[in-house]
Amino acid sequence: MTAPLSGRVTQGSFFEGLFVRALGAEGGFADALRTVGVDVRRLQPSYPIEVWNEALEVAWKQRFPHLGREDAYRQMGRQLAFGFSRTLVGKVVDVSLPLLGPDRFVMRIPSLSKLDTFEYEVRVEKLGDKGYRVSYRNDPDAKPDFMAGLFEEGLRKTGVSPTVAVTLREPQGFDLEMRW
Repeated sequence: MTAPLSGRVTQGSFFEGLFVRALGAEGGFADALRTVGVDVRRLQPSYPIEVWNEALEVAWKQRFPHLGREDAYRQMGRQLAFGFSRTLVGKVVDVSLPLLGPDRFVMRIPSLSKLDTFEYEVRVEKLGDKGYRVSYRNDPDAKPDFMAGLFEEGLRKTGVSPTVAVTLREPQGFDLEMRW
């Protein structure tokens, strides 16, 4: 297992949602995850961000080898939204999304991001009637395509048909434009 270099952690419920509930890690996939510190039969409450990053790479190679990295990560973000809604914590969140609606969902993204153990900057800017720009900065583990897929599915659950585009990529940040 990778030693936690940054002090950042990822919640075990995200591991359960993606690797167990959505992607059904077993056999060789489960074995590959174990080599990076994730035993899907005995999930921990949290993991170092470095383990999350390595586990995502394993998932790409195991489940989406036919896709380029950006497309695979977008698909994994979508899958996390699907699988997380099947966890105990996720069921609570999932019930509230249709009640929030798309505008309130997007406006809550900065406060949702505070669930992470690392404080990075998240700004939301309205772009007309049915659109927003969400900007992430100071994120050493930026995954714009993953987040685009996750938010795309979150917006769908509010009752709209969204498009989420990555419009800026930087080493420690990115912008997403969301429209519906």
